[in-house]
Amino acid sequence: MDNILKEIIQYEQQALKLEEEARKQALEIIAEARKKAGEIMEKSLQEGESMVEDLLEKARQEGIEEARRHENEQTEAGEQIRAMSRQRLEAAVDYIVERVVNK
Repeated sequence: MDNILKEIIQYEQQALKLEEEARKQALEIIAEARKKAGEIMEKSLQEGESMVEDLLEKARQEGIEEARRHENEQTEAGEQIRAMSRQRLEAAVDYIVERVVNK
């Protein structure tokens, strides 16, 4: 009977030891999971910031290109207006000269 009690006590001690080891392992697993989650979040934030920077740069480049297109359109329109003005001026000069000469 004494041996049985000693065995029961020994098994209880082993069970408590196993339970404590399981707790330690669980805490290590949780700590590792938190560490990995933090690393993943940090990496995600860095990737997000990089994506934002890329998008901003792309938008800036598109804005510059649009401004250049608009500037080119305005330049072309100005040149067309100047060309038309020259033609009309030449026509007006010719008309005036003709009127003066034919008087």
